Amino acid sequence: MGVDSPDHARELAIQRLKMKQDFKGILAGGLLAVIVAVVIWALGEGGYFWPMWVMLGAAIGIVTQGWKAYGPSNRITEDDVQREMARG
Repeated sequence: MGVDSPDHARELAIQRLKMKQDFKGILAGGLLAVIVAVVIWALGEGGYFWPMWVMLGAAIGIVTQGWKAYGPSNRITEDDVQREMARG
């Protein structure tokens, strides 16, 4: 059941589009959090640049969701199965 069938292609495309929408939301939210943290830091006394921890957390979420949305797919297609069968 790990092989993608042509009937399953539409569902997979919808999932991929949803992941891309989620990425855009996480990107916007992460950037907003970073901007707010830097503004708060700048309005304070400065000193230790603690917003870097907010940036790190946002970057982890953005990279993770970006990889899911735009990274390579690891699904097994029928072509993959046929190629492996031809190898013998």
